[in-house]
Amino acid sequence: MGSRQVVVGCAADGGYALPLAVMLRSLATHLDPGHELVVHAVDAGLDPAERERVARSVGARTSLVWVAPERAAFAGLPLWGRMPIATYDKLAIARWMPADVARVLWLDADLLALGDVAPLWHTDLGDRIAGAVQDARVPTVGARFGVRDWAAHGFACSDGYFNAGVLLIDLARWRAADVETRALAYLREHARQVYFWDQEALNVALAGRWHALPPTWNWSPTTGDAARAAGPPAPRILHFSGNLKPWRYAGRRPEHALYHRTLDETAWAGFRPRRSVLASLLARYDASALRRRVLPLERSALALLRSATFRYASPDELAVGRAARREERRS
Repeated sequence: MGSRQVVVGCAADGGYALPLAVMLRSLATHLDPGHELVVHAVDAGLDPAERERVARSVGARTSLVWVAPERAAFAGLPLWGRMPIATYDKLAIARWMPADVARVLWLDADLLALGDVAPLWHTDLGDRIAGAVQDARVPTVGARFGVRDWAAHGFACSDGYFNAGVLLIDLARWRAADVETRALAYLREHARQVYFWDQEALNVALAGRWHALPPTWNWSPTTGDAARAAGPPAPRILHFSGNLKPWRYAGRRPEHALYHRTLDETAWAGFRPRRSVLASLLARYDASALRRRVLPLERSALALLRSATFRYASPDELAVGRAARREERRS
């Protein structure tokens, strides 16, 4: 792979076809003209029409390759809420990326690029396995929703905890450290206590081996307001983490307007979330100072949701994408 190619890994199921298209379009829109995107996207259950619409949306200087990795290793992994099995595909990225790819930029589908990612792509990781941004909501392993039994895993309580939505990965070091196996072992050992799935497991598997990236590369519109007011560089990648997604409800934040502007450059142009009284109330709540004050209550509600919806990955979930795998083997 040439140094002017930015290699991206990502995944989406049927519910994330639109945000995947928006994320990829935003990357292409802002990418330095001297670079091109090579995208390897996991088909986690898209239908042919959705794949075609994503492909029409990505823009110039972008090649899109669909992959359907085997998921047998994910049997029995913990899930809760609406999180699909696709959240674990990044753990296996060294298995499904082409052998000639030396590094890859993993990006979750609920992102929006506001700037050129080429500087991120060329970041020097030194001897670290991956680069990531410290999480705004869970800044340390000892924080609530951090790492279960952090001391037993050799952490100090104040050690940083990263968000796994944006990861710059050195694939050779990832394989040498057997990151996937170590992450899966953690998930099985602590299945009933894990909160943030692959993210928590990767914080354990990459302990002491990740490079801290500037927060501008993984910026939460909700938790980043106060920090941005203090005057850091402008965000380059927005991360719409949590449940208040801009394709699900019409928010009042300026970031939502930016999102819809990019959406209108995709094959979903003109789409807007359905308006309702509840959606209007959520929009007001999301954009208000009240939300920052009641975040601890949101976290308590999250804990209750996890307890009420906990499940282990089922055979049916593992089978999602099986048709795509058959197609991939035939091609």
